[in-house]
Amino acid sequence: MTDASPDARKPRTPADAAQRDDFAPRSQPIADRIAYQRKTWKFERIGFGVLLVLVLLALTGLFSDGPLSRHSSSGPGQRLSVEYERFLRNGASSRIVLTARTRPSALATLRIDRALLRTHTIESLQPQPLFARSHEGGLELVGQADERGRLTLYLTIRPESPGLVTNSAWFEGERVIFSQFIYP
Repeated sequence: MTDASPDARKPRTPADAAQRDDFAPRSQPIADRIAYQRKTWKFERIGFGVLLVLVLLALTGLFSDGPLSRHSSSGPGQRLSVEYERFLRNGASSRIVLTARTRPSALATLRIDRALLRTHTIESLQPQPLFARSHEGGLELVGQADERGRLTLYLTIRPESPGLVTNSAWFEGERVIFSQFIYP
């Protein structure tokens, strides 16, 4: 007779069952729980995927310097532009570039609001303005535009407190609002 009977398809010993299905629960040489092991493998794959996404986001600048972090904002008349990083680390230096467009060799007055001064320390300012003074809790900087009518100021800043900060800069009535998130 042939082995087509229902009893012929069943494994005869636990060793035969293990040979037919490597993922079947076993009791020899030790007891295992394959259902639990499969869940563990699934969570490991999910965890690996999450870590991979976090590494890619970090490389693109979500947590500091990078393409996702670098940003530029301009006023409606394009006379004032601000280049900055959207994501900063508390205590790490960063740079803000303010560019005003006016008449050639004219005096230009830029204002920075008090929110930036409360949450950041200005470590350096290049080039030095002709003069600087306090203005409504913020900072007013006066400089001379070049022969093309541009005044560019480079501020090196260091955040002092974590969280979302909304800053403003003004030039001749034009306001640019920019937000930064500071990681702890």
